[in-house]
Amino acid sequence: MSLPVTLWAQDNLVPVAAAAPQAYAPKVQVSIIIDDLGLRLEQDLRVLALPGAITNAVLPKATHTHRIAALADRLDKEVMIHLPMESLNYGQLDAGGLTAGMSQQAFKQVVESAIAAVPEAVGINNHMGSLLTADSERMRWLMEVIDRQTDLYFVDSRTSVKSVAFRHARDSGIPTLSRDIFLDNDLDEAKIERQFDAMIAVAKRRGKAIAIGHPNRQTIAVLERRLPTLAKLGVELVSVSELLQPKAQRVPLPPFELELSPVRIAKRDSYEEFILQSGVLGSRQPVRFFSPDKAQ
Repeated sequence: MSLPVTLWAQDNLVPVAAAAPQAYAPKVQVSIIIDDLGLRLEQDLRVLALPGAITNAVLPKATHTHRIAALADRLDKEVMIHLPMESLNYGQLDAGGLTAGMSQQAFKQVVESAIAAVPEAVGINNHMGSLLTADSERMRWLMEVIDRQTDLYFVDSRTSVKSVAFRHARDSGIPTLSRDIFLDNDLDEAKIERQFDAMIAVAKRRGKAIAIGHPNRQTIAVLERRLPTLAKLGVELVSVSELLQPKAQRVPLPPFELELSPVRIAKRDSYEEFILQSGVLGSRQPVRFFSPDKAQ
């Protein structure tokens, strides 16, 4: 039984019933990562112009990466390293890509080089990687570099249902999340709208959600329309780091460059097919596909 609370009113003591405590309503938050930045300057600038706390994932060795990362940082937009990893398709990864054939030393040097190339970055996610993220040993190598030498978080893009990247990041004590929604596997604006709605539904059910999109005109058009509506829906757009609590700052990596020869990788899968069809690779493609029967 609640006790009466006395308040002063017209110089008299008046008994008043205590107000019922307000129920706590947790925030509903979403983070949206735009991958593959650094390849197409015009589209990348449109991404940086999007309203709100979009998280920008740049390819570490792409042509416009330094310009986009520096500009994003000046605009107080969060930057991630979009780290290329071997996938289940035939092709070649340029320098900056991680493959299963690398020695532990070479693997870790590539990771360190990518981190050094983007000093504005506060996190890492995988670019492709449907093969490599399912490799427990190599995911341990990756997390050892992140855990030992940086305060970066890690987001598992989940390009494979067999991915163990999230688990290894979590077990290493690295702040980590796993992608909930791909916004634009289909480059039709109506379908991107439906994926945007699915992101909101996940967030309202769980309290938060993380989505990944790409810098194509259809996705940008949908985000330009829909991002301003989030507040009315009771949803807050936040950077990925706002969903996490990164570790304290550690000693930064020394800058250096490591160049490796292209390496052949396995059969094309649906995610990489989408990447090609979307045109996000632009004219300077970091991945070049070839048919198995044409392999040397």
